[in-house]
Amino acid sequence: MAKRVEGVTEKLLECAREEFLEKGYENASLRTIAQRAGSSKGAIYIRYPDKASLFSALVDEAANGIALLLKKIQEEFTELPGEVQADRVQQMSDEGISIFIDYIYKHFVEFKLLCCSSEPGFYSNFIHRLVNIDVDTTMRFIGNSSNNAVSSGRLTPNFAHLLSESFYTGMFEIVVHDMPREEGDIYIRRLRKFFAAGWMTILNDEESAG
Repeated sequence: MAKRVEGVTEKLLECAREEFLEKGYENASLRTIAQRAGSSKGAIYIRYPDKASLFSALVDEAANGIALLLKKIQEEFTELPGEVQADRVQQMSDEGISIFIDYIYKHFVEFKLLCCSSEPGFYSNFIHRLVNIDVDTTMRFIGNSSNNAVSSGRLTPNFAHLLSESFYTGMFEIVVHDMPREEGDIYIRRLRKFFAAGWMTILNDEESAG
C-alpha cells in the first residue's frame, strides 16, 4: 500500500487551489498540480480519486458551513411565535445577513473557487441548497404570520424560489467581483433594499393597490 508523506496533502491542496483559481475547473491539470507541489499524480490519487474529489476537498467545508449557518439562523427565526416573527423580521434579517457576510469574507477564497472555478453544476447546486433553506423559511413565515400572499396567489413556491435564487446569486457577486468588505457591505445593503421593496408588494398586496 502506498504510504502518505507528511505535509504532502497540504502542499497538494495549496497548489490545487492556485491551479483552479488560475485556470478554472475544466482547464485545471492534475499533472500541473502535482508538479507545482513537487510530487506526482499518484500522490493525488492516493488521497483523491479524481479531480472532482480534489476540488471538493477545497470547498466543501465552507459550502457546508454556510448552509448550516443559514439553516441555524432561519430555524432560530421560525421558532419564534408568529406575531414576534412579524414584528422582528427586519431586525433579525439584518443580524442574520451580517453574520452571513462575515462568513463569506472569512472564507473568501473558497467561495471564489465555488463561484468562478467550479465544475459544471457545482455552483448552481450550492446556490439551490441555500435557496431551498430560504424558501422553506419564507413559506413558514407567511403561514405563521397569517399573511395572505400565498392564499391570494401573489406568491407561489416557484416564484419564491425564483426570488430567493436571484437574491443569493446577486449576493455572491461580491465574491465574483472581488469586492473589498466595505464595498461589499454597501452593495449588499442596496441589494437588500431593492428586494425588500419588491417583497412589500407581495406581502402587503401593493400590486392590486397600484
